[in-house]
Amino acid sequence: MLEVIHISDTHFGPDRSLEIRGANACDRAVALVEAINALPFSPDFIVHTGDVANDPDPAAYALAAEVLSGLKVPLYYATGNHDDVSMMREALRFGPLQPLVPDEKDQLCYKISGGKAEDFELFVIDGKVPPDEGPHGFITENQSEAVLRAISGTKPVAVFIHYPLTPIGSKWIDRHLLVTNGAEFQNAVSAKAGGQLRGIFSGHLHRGLQLFRGGVLQSGVSSPACEFTAGPEDDFCDFLPGGPIPFNHITFTADATMVKSYSLPFINS
Repeated sequence: MLEVIHISDTHFGPDRSLEIRGANACDRAVALVEAINALPFSPDFIVHTGDVANDPDPAAYALAAEVLSGLKVPLYYATGNHDDVSMMREALRFGPLQPLVPDEKDQLCYKISGGKAEDFELFVIDGKVPPDEGPHGFITENQSEAVLRAISGTKPVAVFIHYPLTPIGSKWIDRHLLVTNGAEFQNAVSAKAGGQLRGIFSGHLHRGLQLFRGGVLQSGVSSPACEFTAGPEDDFCDFLPGGPIPFNHITFTADATMVKSYSLPFINS
């Protein structure tokens, strides 16, 4: 059994004063750390699926490292559309991992390793595209091939990435925020892993997500900073500040994936 906490989209600024739609991002991240540390069990590790910082700034990653170092278990990070890989590598401490692409590719693509993770095949994929191309994601061929080579077909498989892979039923999100080749990637991983594929886990939407498509679970976690609207016919994405503090607790067993969502009140001291 493997116990994983899934968080995303902390959007740290260069100092503790940054507010996103009226919500202090740092204060809310501190509350997130406190809530996870107060759990009545110790997770094996935590995966942050990107947008660690609101803008790529060394000071923002230094603040993120300071706050998130309060967590008591190893952390892993995916690259969000707001993130910078070189700054993340410089400032953030990662748990044990096996790189799947060379560092010079400037991609965070790796297999989580060590401890109980060795009984699973857990991958973190980099879907970031150049900022001028928009907020959507794309999985490069080198990463896709590396992940497929690493799947044995004999162990449970899960993938963590910032961006959802396939449409969620909200017009603006489906047009702008998905992995543009997400369906192809999911199909390829599903074909290689077979019944061992236990889920794709993402952030980016600032909404919780539980989606079952093509026989595959896609699970998303919201942002502690603020939420997005996600109505079926929305032509834009509005912001909902002041919401609860969200994180997901994922349990992987030999024959099941269980996702428990936490949504805790924010108490501003």
